[in-house]
Amino acid sequence: TLRAHYGALADQYGNQYLYTLLQQLAPNIAARLHPNDRRRVIRALEVHHLSAGNADILASPAGPPRLVYDAAVIGLIMERKLLYERINQRVDTMIANGLVEEVAQLLAEGVPKTAQSLQGIGYKEIVAYLEGETDLPTAIERVKKATRNFAKRQLTWFRKMPYIKWVDIASFPDHKAILSFIYNYIAGKFCLK
Repeated sequence: TLRAHYGALADQYGNQYLYTLLQQLAPNIAARLHPNDRRRVIRALEVHHLSAGNADILASPAGPPRLVYDAAVIGLIMERKLLYERINQRVDTMIANGLVEEVAQLLAEGVPKTAQSLQGIGYKEIVAYLEGETDLPTAIERVKKATRNFAKRQLTWFRKMPYIKWVDIASFPDHKAILSFIYNYIAGKFCLK
């Protein structure tokens, strides 16, 4: 009921209205969200409402994030140009493997184009093509661009986590060498204590 209420407010007054409301009620949480991230803004408003106005207690504590458990967290990175080339190839493979047909079938089976499952990267752009809002090459380019932007946001997010051991895959001759390095890193972290 609460989610529907906030959704109706956003429909009537826009995303910025909800975001401004969140800024007034829980500024620490609002500062971490984008005004157009409607789903998360609504979720934050729900949490605020259901926690009797104490939603700020759920906000991240000051200082860098810390792990709850002793864990080895490994992040694989590569040169951005190579990453973007791989993303573009992956999207081309998804199209070749039937993404357009999959989305068309979902729509034909009655899944509404507004369904959350069709709002993901790749699906929403293909829905726009199938609805005649764009041509296929433009839709494909939009999928590639949205995926590249998502990868960039992910990297920005994960770089805030000081406990991640970053491994540049270009520093290794092959996958076996990468796995060997990771294995030795984990063994050194836990077996030598």
